[in-house]
Amino acid sequence: MAGGAMAGAMFGRYELRRLLGVGGMGEVYEAFDTTKDRVVALKVLNRELAADPTYVQRFRRESHAMASVQEPHVIPVHDWGEVDGVLYIDMRLVRGSDLKERLQQHGKLTPGEAVQVVEQIAAALDAAHELGLVHRDVKPANILLTANLFAYLVDFGIAHGASDPQLTSAGSAVGSMAYMAPERFEDVPMTPAVDTYALTCVLYESLVGRVPFPVNSLAGAIGSHQMAPPPRPSAVDPALSAFDAVIERGMAKRPEQRYGSPGDLARAARAALVQAERDAPATVPGPRVTPLVKQPPPRPFTGQTRVTGPQPPPPTAPSPAQPPAAAHRSAPQQPIAGFAQPGRQQTRMSTGPQFSSGAYAHPSEPLPLPQRNSATPILAGALGALIVVAAVGVAVWVMLSVNDSGTDRAGQPVSSSSLQVPPPVVVSVSQEAPTGVPQAPPTEPKATTTTVPPLNSAVTGADGQGFLSGGPRCNDNDAAMTIARTTTSRVVICHTGADRFYYKGVAVRNGNAIELDDPVPTGDGGFTATNPSDGTQYQVTPAGLTIIKSGSVLSSEAMLEFAHR
Repeated sequence: MAGGAMAGAMFGRYELRRLLGVGGMGEVYEAFDTTKDRVVALKVLNRELAADPTYVQRFRRESHAMASVQEPHVIPVHDWGEVDGVLYIDMRLVRGSDLKERLQQHGKLTPGEAVQVVEQIAAALDAAHELGLVHRDVKPANILLTANLFAYLVDFGIAHGASDPQLTSAGSAVGSMAYMAPERFEDVPMTPAVDTYALTCVLYESLVGRVPFPVNSLAGAIGSHQMAPPPRPSAVDPALSAFDAVIERGMAKRPEQRYGSPGDLARAARAALVQAERDAPATVPGPRVTPLVKQPPPRPFTGQTRVTGPQPPPPTAPSPAQPPAAAHRSAPQQPIAGFAQPGRQQTRMSTGPQFSSGAYAHPSEPLPLPQRNSATPILAGALGALIVVAAVGVAVWVMLSVNDSGTDRAGQPVSSSSLQVPPPVVVSVSQEAPTGVPQAPPTEPKATTTTVPPLNSAVTGADGQGFLSGGPRCNDNDAAMTIARTTTSRVVICHTGADRFYYKGVAVRNGNAIELDDPVPTGDGGFTATNPSDGTQYQVTPAGLTIIKSGSVLSSEAMLEFAHR
């Protein structure tokens, strides 16, 4: 039967809408469950294999095992059964693309992204291994990624027999064999170590953008896995040298020489990431100065200096100075994609180095300081001379208005009390002075900084202000006092510098965000934030995130990574 031939047909109570993928033993369709009134992913066993009792028994056993794995990075199974002698598995439909497609279209991941994906898949594998289930086909094509880089391990429990096309077909075998442990080609029982080996291959490919042994033949792939030493990421990128030992151990030829579990591999990869970031050349960022408004280009110098105040005759119309308030007129707030919070405007949210603030900055940031001009001494002298000339001009004008005999021009005596002396002339240089005109050095405001201790550990994909992508981040230059990553959420507790805090949380699956003021410290880096609108509490501790409303626990999420100051 050609792939996708069942699309558009009814399969029991399921309307098969379109083909999503083809595996070694079956096909996966987007289907509509007419009984439960929901869209699902339906995996259907090939009709040819459905006639083999061995595959039928194995498929059923694996279906039960999949349904028993309670781990966020394993797609939940709704149901399984048989229609007209053909077995199926009904699963949640997840929108996204697989890691293979991501690598082909966008190239290698950043080290932080690669470790983040490996950690999530390792958690899924550890949960399966505890139930005695070995995946046996861990590869980028079986890792589904959402837009927020939430990873799912798919195609669980499909055992590959000796006659499986993936072992004999050159077209598909190389794709899977690029991740197969050496013992997969021997007549020995499979252990969880084969999944650890395969996940290490995935880590390598994610870091450097190519498979560990890029060969074009079946024999070449088998020989490389059994004989060739594990490749070193640093041979492709010296900045990845911290991962060399991780790949070497994870791809060891003997199973007992590898990491004890996929979770151990993930923890070693995270330690290597921390080491790589520590060994990276230090960069000293420049001052964070962004204009509040678009700056006009400098005007050409006309030789005129703007003077305000009463002028001696002949009168000269004064040039109005720019109102001070204009310098602080804020541009319209720009929305930040992916973090829109219903009912509350997001303000001053820094999104990390991958986003640009454009021509406008946040309202709390200062105006950029004018560039210092090397002709500052000349400016001071010019201003002084200008003031002297103006004062002399005023004096001459007063003297000319009085005749030598002490009478004014009307012939009346002039007394000291009746002499009208104009007020002092105030000279100001326009704010819009051209670049070529020397300008007085501005008085730089002295920034007051609050010293905060360093974080006690590192969190994947985060720095001192929170998550770099796909998660919450503190506003402006506020420091993150606590950074937490649970199975389904990302949380930061930010310090305003005035002994006050605020809570930011993002649900990874749907991107929903919340920000709450004044969370209360509970010790060991933990905080409790309360939503004033409905009293819901968000309790963050090193053990996990608990959401409580009206005394009932709405959600309890296990903590994967936790750091605090």
